[in-house]
Formats: sequence, structure tokens, C-alpha cells
Amino acid sequence: MITLIPAYFPPISHWKYILKNCSWDIDSYYKKQTLRNRTYIHGANGLLMLTVPIKHSGTGKKRKFIEIEIENDHGWKRKHFKSIKIAYQSSPYYEYYESYLIELFNKDFKKLFNLNLASIELISKCLNLELKNRVLKINSRINNSSYEIINIKRSKEKNKKYIQTFQEKNGFINDLSILDLLFNCGPQSLDFL
Repeated sequence: MITLIPAYFPPISHWKYILKNCSWDIDSYYKKQTLRNRTYIHGANGLLMLTVPIKHSGTGKKRKFIEIEIENDHGWKRKHFKSIKIAYQSSPYYEYYESYLIELFNKDFKKLFNLNLASIELISKCLNLELKNRVLKINSRINNSSYEIINIKRSKEKNKKYIQTFQEKNGFINDLSILDLLFNCGPQSLDFL
């Protein structure tokens, strides 16, 4: 079985694993500067990174992903929604899915893993997918070799090309957030996964 660490609006390359019967590892140690708290979209000026701010422990000790809390005092949800809207409001399918985004960004999330799983569930709902992924605490099965833990970064492997909103200006940008595919291709997104 494949085990993934859930990312915030994961890149397109993650979805080939998410669509399989994978499990979520929320018990591994949190690593900075990873997709655990960031996603990439295609803005008017090219690649735009959106980062969910987290509360730092101040101790310098390693913390498990399940322990990571979101820093909600800086208005990040409003900024992310505004950035996504500006980037995709002229895309073919943005208006069909905007209400789902509004609903997600109106919720309060204390833990990062809850937000990440909610972002994956949102995409699943938009694409009418029934995922059978399970949340696991991996440490209890460290020696079980039937589990393959995958900690994927944005892939350098080329995805199938589709028309992106700012492609004429910036060229095609590979392996963006699944949001880019959803807003540009709508229900046909599954054909690219």
C-alpha cells in the first residue's frame, strides 16, 4: 500500500497516488519548506507560492505533523482566497467551483493536517470522486515492509499539457496545484490525472 503525507492542495503529480487506495501518514515528523504547508498556482506573473503560516514551538525540537498548528492571526485565508481568485477568475471553470473554496476558507482549522485533508476532500467533491484513503499513524508499523511511504515534492516529470490561463504570457508551468487543473479543465480534469 502507498502511504502519502497529505499536502495543501497537492500538486497534480500527487493525484496519481491519491486516486489509488493510499493511506495518509500524519504521524511523521514535520519538515519545513515542503508541500505540507504550501502550494503553487499560476498567477499573472508566473509561479506563485501560497504558504500556510504555522505556529513555531520555539524549542527547536522536531514535531510530528499531527502536532503542527496553523497561525491564524495573520489573515492568510483571505490572502490565499484573493490570490486564487485573481489568478483563476477568468479561467473556464472558476465560477463553478468558487463556492467550494469560499466554504473551505470560511472554516477554522487549528491543525495543518486537518486543512490539508479538507483541501483534498474539496477537490474530490468537485470531481465527484469517492476516495477510500485512510489516515494512519505510521510509527506503530515502522517494520511493516508492505507499506511504502511516499514524500513527494513537485515533480520534474512532465504532466500532460492542458491550456492554462496565463500560458500565452508565461508558458506552460508543470505540476502546479490541482486547483490549476480544476479551474482550467473542470470535469475533464480526470482525463489528465
